[in-house]
Amino acid sequence: MVRIPAGQSVMGDDRAKFANEKPAVPISIPRPFALSATEITFDQWQACVDSKACKGGQDDHTWGKGQRPVINMTWDDARAYAAWVGRESGLVCRLPTEAEWEYAARSGASTGYWWGEAAGQGRLNCRDCLGPEPPYGSQPARTFPPSPWGLYEMHGNVWEWTADCWTPDHSKPAPDDPACRDKVVKGGSWYYFSAMSRASARAKNDAAVWSYNIGVRVLCELPDGFTPSRPAP
Repeated sequence: MVRIPAGQSVMGDDRAKFANEKPAVPISIPRPFALSATEITFDQWQACVDSKACKGGQDDHTWGKGQRPVINMTWDDARAYAAWVGRESGLVCRLPTEAEWEYAARSGASTGYWWGEAAGQGRLNCRDCLGPEPPYGSQPARTFPPSPWGLYEMHGNVWEWTADCWTPDHSKPAPDDPACRDKVVKGGSWYYFSAMSRASARAKNDAAVWSYNIGVRVLCELPDGFTPSRPAP
């Protein structure tokens, strides 16, 4: 995991084509937190399965497991994994909120991607990002360069569950209701075009429905003076 610093930013984009990204609202992250450097992989998930804290049997669609992001888990499954990480580490670990996720994805930038406004070619895994015949499916963790904050594949590859209930836009805060049906997913995926991989882009998914497009990344709250070790790129 990597340490994400406290700070201020915005959530959303008033210039976006999609109404659900508006209005852009200021956000404040008062304390640093730790976030998975990569999307949780099949190997990492299997450790939780082996401990009998997580459900197994996630289909890899013949793409391969190992260091590819684990897919096909429900929102509750994803939360169970985060809780297990917390028990193993002695920290409070959970899914990131939409605001925390977007703040981390921006990595201090104000552009659509941490490197700029254009997706470009070869920077992320999405439908229009890897040439005329992009590979079908996910790519292994750390395939693409990390952000300045040490995060890999925040843009593209697979959508990621967040803790928040879906809202049609940013005009009202997300309700604090774990039982709400639709949850926010962020980051885009290999299946979608690059516009959906921007930091402000968002979509919803039924909490009880898993998908080969959706994975997970874990946030852990940090006690004062604690600094997680940063994995080597």
